[in-house]
Amino acid sequence: MTSPVLFQRSVRMVPGADDPRWKRVLTSQSDLSAASLATKILIARLRREVAARPASLGDKIAELREFVTKNAFAAGDVAAF
Repeated sequence: MTSPVLFQRSVRMVPGADDPRWKRVLTSQSDLSAASLATKILIARLRREVAARPASLGDKIAELREFVTKNAFAAGDVAAF
């Protein structure tokens, strides 16, 4: 289980929804080799959904941010974006 202090630190490290890294990671084929498997799977799905429906980008960014906020391990993945 994640400690409350670690969780608070990881939440503070999550960029805002308007940060261009979110759009870049979801609209490009950038390398995700440093990311965890769970993050890779989620981003692959979100990329497919954004490619099929570009207007959903904002919703997909919110979904990815929520995942990163809830999963402390994914905060390290965000740093690699």
